[in-house]
Amino acid sequence: MTTAPKVVVIGAGVLGLSTALELVNRGVTDVHVIERSHPGEGSSGRSVGMVETQYFRADDVEARVYGRRFYDRMAADHGLGFVACGYLRLGSTTDDIASFEGSVATQRQFGVDDAKVLTVEEISHRWPQLVTADRIGGLYGESDGYIDGYEYCTLAARQIRAAGARISTNCDLLGAVTAADGRWKVVTSTETFVADVVVNAAGAWGAIVGERLGAPVALHPQLHGAVTVDLRTPMEPLLPFVMDYVPDSGTDGVYFRAERANQLIAGLHTDEGVHEAVSPDVRLRRVSEDDVERVLTLMAERLNVVDDLTVSGSWQGIYPMSPDHRPIVGRHPEQPTVVCALGAGGSGIQLAPAIGLVAAEAVLDSVPTFAWSSAWAPDRVTAGIPSRPIV
Repeated sequence: MTTAPKVVVIGAGVLGLSTALELVNRGVTDVHVIERSHPGEGSSGRSVGMVETQYFRADDVEARVYGRRFYDRMAADHGLGFVACGYLRLGSTTDDIASFEGSVATQRQFGVDDAKVLTVEEISHRWPQLVTADRIGGLYGESDGYIDGYEYCTLAARQIRAAGARISTNCDLLGAVTAADGRWKVVTSTETFVADVVVNAAGAWGAIVGERLGAPVALHPQLHGAVTVDLRTPMEPLLPFVMDYVPDSGTDGVYFRAERANQLIAGLHTDEGVHEAVSPDVRLRRVSEDDVERVLTLMAERLNVVDDLTVSGSWQGIYPMSPDHRPIVGRHPEQPTVVCALGAGGSGIQLAPAIGLVAAEAVLDSVPTFAWSSAWAPDRVTAGIPSRPIV
């Protein structure tokens, strides 16, 4: 395009807002975000908000390093709360430790110099509350931490509006068609918008929105939850974010972190498709008794204060998983004026800045910042899905 495009972004969660924010920061102000409720009202605001770089593939690490630095700037420039609690990924095999050492080396390539492999003795000394008899070490990122997803969405929305772009709330997508001039007419419950490019950042509703745009994608929405666990006796020292799960292990695992001295946040995590798909319209409730029991069972294997724990609350959110568990970002092969920003799964908060960057570069046909960004391209998850635009 020789002039800045008119862009409609569908979805005001972390991915949609990060894309819109990247666009306005590049001088594109004719951006309109439409949201069926309010910014951050969906699963983005229900996330535990972890931001960490303890991954293994170079692209996974680089994307998360970019996200960490982005949130550092948001904290410094706009007051975003970032709690640097540290992140510990436990390992039980020599292969795990070898992978951890490889991760440390990869992180150093991207400027992360405080990641380290800890022995089980070091872990036990630093956090005696952890049961480590069946583990042999861990991968630790000391400066990793977490943010509040809802707070980030609120700050991002404020910056987007301050730059002259618009965000329409309580605005349901009803349909979309392309006119004779190639532009989109996006029909909503409040008004009709005209756009050169439409960004599908609808989270768990991404497959439904994709169908309405004639730009189908495969998504596998999974229901996940978190629980608050209270302690009768305050814990000292505070635990970091502990992840007792290794990517590509074929099963889920437990995570937990200190919210304060007498409370933990815990849940089950996976980057893989081991949970049944749910409708994106499923009513979000408290975590099921079965999942609470599994969380407590796994925590009992990992904490020596299990008799001191009581569950005081819980909530649910949705992981919008892609078939290969990687984001879906870029121009759609069947509708190139549709850009996808989808499929972050359970890593939406930490991947949102990188996904927003890649999506914005696709909108603008810019030279990609990340050499590997084509690995996120939608064409790998669109083959064989019927295209049925709805007017």
